[in-house]
Amino acid sequence: MTVELLINFAVQFLGTGAAFFLAYRSFQKRRIQLGAEPTLPQYFSRRSAYWIGIASYCLLMAALYWLLTWQWLPLEPLVTLIVENLRSGKWVNLLNGLDGNTIIPLIGAGLFLFFIAWESRFNPLLILRDSIHDAFAIPTKAVEVYNALITSRLSAVDDTLKAQIANRLLVSSIDPGDFEKSSATVEYKWAHNCLLFDQIHDYANQSSFRRLFNEPSLKWGEICISYNAMSEKVAVWKEAEPHYTKTVKLLKELDHLTGLLCRLLASLVVFGSASENEIWATVKQLGGNVHEARLKHTYKYILLFTAATAIGIMLGREISVSLHNAFLFPDQPLAHFDYTTLRWVAYAILIYVLPIALVFVSRTLAFRHQREQFDRYYGFYMAMMIMGFIVSTSASALILELTYYKDHFRFLESFIEHMRWGILPALMCGFVAYRMDTPVSESEALGKLIMAAVLRFIGWGLVAVIIMLYATGDMTIQEANLRFTLVGTAFFVVGLLGASASFKTARLED
Repeated sequence: MTVELLINFAVQFLGTGAAFFLAYRSFQKRRIQLGAEPTLPQYFSRRSAYWIGIASYCLLMAALYWLLTWQWLPLEPLVTLIVENLRSGKWVNLLNGLDGNTIIPLIGAGLFLFFIAWESRFNPLLILRDSIHDAFAIPTKAVEVYNALITSRLSAVDDTLKAQIANRLLVSSIDPGDFEKSSATVEYKWAHNCLLFDQIHDYANQSSFRRLFNEPSLKWGEICISYNAMSEKVAVWKEAEPHYTKTVKLLKELDHLTGLLCRLLASLVVFGSASENEIWATVKQLGGNVHEARLKHTYKYILLFTAATAIGIMLGREISVSLHNAFLFPDQPLAHFDYTTLRWVAYAILIYVLPIALVFVSRTLAFRHQREQFDRYYGFYMAMMIMGFIVSTSASALILELTYYKDHFRFLESFIEHMRWGILPALMCGFVAYRMDTPVSESEALGKLIMAAVLRFIGWGLVAVIIMLYATGDMTIQEANLRFTLVGTAFFVVGLLGASASFKTARLED
């Protein structure tokens, strides 16, 4: 091994180590906003999941740096140049030898390390970091738990827990009826805070949670002081004459305390639960409205829709070609298994599967920020239809126009012309979003599931035929064979997508 190669390897090793270290620091820097208070993400995940996530991100950044400086923009020419001129002592030759092949890799390596550490929403590496956070449920679960706790309804709490809370208070400030009052009243808000504090107090007695209570950003000390002071304030308020200004001020103080309590309790519940079911069992015990449509294994559904689209194209086109050659135009036969089929598969994936994937992403983002829980979200379904229409129409315009008319391409005119091709993907996006909130039970009979899938296949296939007949209505007589193939293929593609729209969720057993 030559000296140049050894030094180059050492430089690579040091740079990779720097990338790993900066990625480690960056992964820990992300602040998660719960209410009005930012918190480090490590307190919003189980320890094992957090360390798997941080290891994945650090190894990925180190691997990317190694590939960048070893294969894509190698540093070896610069290292060789420096070593050779240091040996000879000819510093002038070193400066003269600096060119694009030696300077650009150095700049690329420096920029890559800078981007790893740069905290900005425009930084693509931070977008990747946040995606890994989310992939390992950091901080998705804590946000969901926080939202469930902040909107919990205390009438769902059992009487034993209510009595326990009242007995622990130093100052008697809770009446049995406070748990049933309106959520906008002082009595209810104080009862809610007492419930949350009581649950946190149980965690405080366990040594495994000590580091969370010692974490300054979670403000356990401030919570204890505010809680004891609030107990006396509420007791005095109940005995005094009604006063509007004092009541409004007390309500604001109670809301602030509720946010701090929910934030700490959310981190404790997520950090201390061995499984997702345990997390939501605790939330349910506290009266939280557990959302029953948390999808499991999202990537599997994306792969399923992709496979359904590809199978639908291949099966639909071949059956349509067979019918075309046998009954409609036997004197003008179409070729089976033509390369056009693969082009159709790629086109269909972009106008159907891409918008559906964005539905999954949008649903996750929307669910994190919602407070109120409903059985159906019709506004969201409409928004997904509009999104699906825009994305699929844009994809269709870009693909078809840039393929055939790239010399005279105008996006707005092409978008308007291709709007008809966005109708079916838009409807499918709305249907997929709706089906996410209509989950099937894991104990559902297989025959019933198959029958429902067959009915969805036929129903959506017929819808596809009707809309495609409209979309292809301006085709000329010479293009009749193409129109027949398009309509027949759409029947299978949309039918299979509709049949595949069946979701299972992580439900809790009562």
